[in-house]
Amino acid sequence: MKDLFSLLKPNWRQLALGGLLGGLSLGSAVGLLAASAWLISMASTRPPILMLQVAIVAVRFFGLSRGTLKYAARITEHDAALKIQTTLRIRIYEQISKFLPINFIKLSRGNLLSQIISDAELVQDLWLRVFLPWLSALIAGVSGLGIIHYLSPSAGDALSLIFLVAIFVIPILAAVITTPQSEREHEAELFSQVMQVAESANEALIFDFKSDLLLEMELAQDSIAVMQERSAKRSGYASALHLVLLGIASMTALYFAAEGFLAKDLAGVNVAVIALLPLAIFEGISALPAAFSQLAKILEASRNLAPYLEPIHNLELEEVSKPLAQSVTINFINVTPIIPGARCAPLSAKVSTGETLIIMGKSGSGKSSLINSLLDFTPFAGQIEINGEELSVNHEQLFSVLLQDDYLFATSIRENLRIGKLDATDRELFQALETVELSDLILKLPEGLDTHIGPLGYNFSGGEKQRMKLARLLLRATPVFILDEPFEFLDATQVSRIARRISTILDTRTVIIVSHLELDIPGKVISLDNLNN
Repeated sequence: MKDLFSLLKPNWRQLALGGLLGGLSLGSAVGLLAASAWLISMASTRPPILMLQVAIVAVRFFGLSRGTLKYAARITEHDAALKIQTTLRIRIYEQISKFLPINFIKLSRGNLLSQIISDAELVQDLWLRVFLPWLSALIAGVSGLGIIHYLSPSAGDALSLIFLVAIFVIPILAAVITTPQSEREHEAELFSQVMQVAESANEALIFDFKSDLLLEMELAQDSIAVMQERSAKRSGYASALHLVLLGIASMTALYFAAEGFLAKDLAGVNVAVIALLPLAIFEGISALPAAFSQLAKILEASRNLAPYLEPIHNLELEEVSKPLAQSVTINFINVTPIIPGARCAPLSAKVSTGETLIIMGKSGSGKSSLINSLLDFTPFAGQIEINGEELSVNHEQLFSVLLQDDYLFATSIRENLRIGKLDATDRELFQALETVELSDLILKLPEGLDTHIGPLGYNFSGGEKQRMKLARLLLRATPVFILDEPFEFLDATQVSRIARRISTILDTRTVIIVSHLELDIPGKVISLDNLNN
């Protein structure tokens, strides 16, 4: 919460102004009803028209100012909220760009997407739907109760107690009786299902299992609908209690107004004022139960976003692109990835600066799992040492990694390559592309490096996409390079040529290559197939 409120600092004056304008708008509604009630009551006594002029002008003034102030309040509040939302989203994406892989281990893809999209939108309701409406209702209520207290102190005291219950107790009750956790879990599941449907759409159409995917998504939607219905019922109870209090307030006001009139303490024209004012006073409170029923969900969203707002002390992407002039030795000591239902023989190997370790094996032999263990993605038995120290998250800044599921973004070739080095020149980009035999193709394209690769790189073949990922990796300047199946989708002659070039370029680095192919490059070769037999 502290991180979220820090986002308010640049815009707190605008938010406060919006709350004040909202309060004045509701206060105008109070003044409009009070002036109208007095005008109608006084007009029934047929006084000279001059006695009604002030009230007539007041009715016009409050009627116009109510709408004008409400419009101004909405513009001011939403402008400030959108500025805060912009700052929040920028902060989130800036922090995510600095995350090391270890930061994502405990996050499912559905949870991550839900947090970035839904939670970021939800937290703005904290001030738009909760705090500012409550502040506006408080301002209007105090002004209305002040009028009633001036006309009838006893009525003012009684209605003040009811108002305090309505503006404090009922919203808190609405917030307490809601339980967002289970709904949150179902929403994350729905996000995961939607992502699965989107990614598997082509396969689902070809192999005719789209109905199964849609059924799973519908089940997740049904679960959310059930939870939302329960939340709506609880919110409805709080709203019903508010209506009960409004009725009690109206009857109480009418009782004290009648008592004051009979005791000659209250003028007859003021009876209607006291009797009707609770309707305007409680108007601003009517939306609070529904808003506060979302408070627990909003607070949970703010807690979910906290990791994205806290300062990250990892090495930033800009810093990773700078040369790290240190030698690195990686020592695997009886390392066995812990994979349920799989058996892997322990691996012992050592690779230092200027050396290449080639881990070979068939699919399912545990090659990628070993890499994931080094990256702390997969738990493992044994020990991994970096320069004699036990493996820790601090060592991840030393690694440049090419994984099998590395991502190409739906943007230009240039922007995808610059992920490897943010300030890379076109010359550096083409040098990397030339290494992977892709420069000639890019030069022939009408837009060159600015060519859009399409969603998931659909505008290019599997081999071309793989070589783009390799070129991006070669732009980095870390001491250790880890390549998991780097030559996938390439033919044998291409593999031979590109592998030799990469081996030459990285001859001063610590290199680990995982492959099911035999590579014609210098290095220590370990076959997991032999170890597992």
